[in-house]
Amino acid sequence: MRVFKFFFSFIIFFIVFVSVNAQHTNNTKINKDSLLNKITDIDTRLKEISSKDTTKGFSAPLKIDTAYINQIHEANLQPLRDKNGLLIVEPDWTPFDNYISFRDTVIFESAFLPVVFDGKILPPRLDFIPKDTVSTQPEPFYLIPPDSTFAHMLKRSEEIGAMRRRYYMNNPQQIRLNAMTFEGASVIKEKVVEQRNPWKELITADNPVELSTPEIEKIRIKPVYWLKNGSHKLDLSQNSFSDNWSGENNFNIYSEHKVNLNYKKDKIYFNNLLEWRLSMQQMKADTVNKVNILDDLFRTYSSFGVNAFKNWSYSSNLEMKTPLFNRYNVNDANKVRQRAFLSPFELNLGVGMRYAKEIVSKADKYRKFNITADISVLSLNYKYVRSDKVNETWFGIDEGDKAKTEYGSTYNLNVSYSRNRYTNFTSRLKYFTNYERVYVEFENSLNFKLNSYFSTSLYLYVKYDDNIPYDRKDTKWGYFSYYQRVGFGLYYSW
Repeated sequence: MRVFKFFFSFIIFFIVFVSVNAQHTNNTKINKDSLLNKITDIDTRLKEISSKDTTKGFSAPLKIDTAYINQIHEANLQPLRDKNGLLIVEPDWTPFDNYISFRDTVIFESAFLPVVFDGKILPPRLDFIPKDTVSTQPEPFYLIPPDSTFAHMLKRSEEIGAMRRRYYMNNPQQIRLNAMTFEGASVIKEKVVEQRNPWKELITADNPVELSTPEIEKIRIKPVYWLKNGSHKLDLSQNSFSDNWSGENNFNIYSEHKVNLNYKKDKIYFNNLLEWRLSMQQMKADTVNKVNILDDLFRTYSSFGVNAFKNWSYSSNLEMKTPLFNRYNVNDANKVRQRAFLSPFELNLGVGMRYAKEIVSKADKYRKFNITADISVLSLNYKYVRSDKVNETWFGIDEGDKAKTEYGSTYNLNVSYSRNRYTNFTSRLKYFTNYERVYVEFENSLNFKLNSYFSTSLYLYVKYDDNIPYDRKDTKWGYFSYYQRVGFGLYYSW
């Protein structure tokens, strides 16, 4: 009885299982047939899309490989994408209006960027070789397979460029952007990638020296109002003769020193000149004097003024001069002293106008011409003899007096011309008159610098004084007297 019940239950369970399985099989067949019908409709739609112009689509490519898509559909029922992974949509489908943009949108495909006209029409790789010739050439050999390099990416970039060129050549009216309008535009973000240099890492030191800018204390540069310069000259000459040669053995020395100390601020100037020259001679024929003084003069000339207009200024000048050593005649047994310290002492003070101008050549900065003229309409001339052994009448002072003061006018003219840095000519003219008598000094010097330390000079000094006594008047030159010298020696200027 129990066996019969178990067998009856098993028959009922088998009948139910067979009926359920048959129903599930029928449902699965119906779903599969409906899905295949949908795929057939989609393929038909894709063929229609491929036959249309897809250049106006949002993200659709220019050409669709339907065979490749059918293989994907039959293998696994995935969404419709092309071989590059892009979604295939209808050409006229646009998800948003043209005037809508998104701030967080990231464009990662260059093919989706707007078409910009850049003026490039020809392809970057223009080949003029016929196609039949190219086909006969062997295939290129690569050490590295192109698939392992960036060749496919470069090819992709060239294809996109070619697509853009074809588009703006076929549809010029659709192009709204021109690359010419972007010239000079600011760069939002620029990243410079340096080319890797393997030698740089090998040569780089472990501890490179760090250079830092030192801190410099800022100081204010004070203006310079005082200017100093000067020159020094020393000439030596020695002459020696045998007994059967006409002439006297002698030794000559000439020394000249000039220092200029000038001040200038705004319209005020104060110029000072200190000059000292000394010429000595030693002769065997002079048995009375061991050394004979030929020329001895210490002179200062100062000028103070205020600029008036252009090259003119109101000025006052002061000149003082005196010898420093005693001077005697050659072989004078009486030892008559001709000059001594402050004997004479001459002072000239004048007030008037000054004209000064400097011309510098544009071709050579050492070629200069300077002229200075002091016109002192009101002038005072003072002479003083300190030594009792010096005859004061030789200098126009009345006998028995020590000093003499005269009033008149003084004119001083100074000219300097430099042809180049080695040649220089200077001239000085002084004219004083008390409207009864005249005193004139005319001094000229021509210097040839051989180098920084040696020079040759020509010197001429002429004086006219009609205030000297008649007995000292020269029979040939009258009231004129002169002194000339040709020298060669050391020269230094600063």
